[in-house]
Amino acid sequence: MSLRTLDKKTLLSDGTSSGAGNSFSVERSKGWTFLIATTVSGTATVDIEAYFSESSAWHVIHSQSVTAAGSLMIRDDHGHYEKIRANISAYTSGTHSVYATGTVDSL
Repeated sequence: MSLRTLDKKTLLSDGTSSGAGNSFSVERSKGWTFLIATTVSGTATVDIEAYFSESSAWHVIHSQSVTAAGSLMIRDDHGHYEKIRANISAYTSGTHSVYATGTVDSL
């Protein structure tokens, strides 16, 4: 039995203001799992976004309101994107990170 090949990305690391984190080309992966982790309690809206060259724009895959320290997992089993990123679209307080894991095995 062979292990699955995972594609792990840090989309946002310790975000403390509105704005987008790093974007990554992910055309070779799909079946994404996203983890929003809030290490310092606070309020924010964190968006998971995908880029489509056809529209030359970023589009929200999932928008999550965060109000306390902890973590939240979002599954997107069928998502297959050119690029992905995390964006804090509304910020009041707190420290927020977003991690993504996809796989090439399902292609």
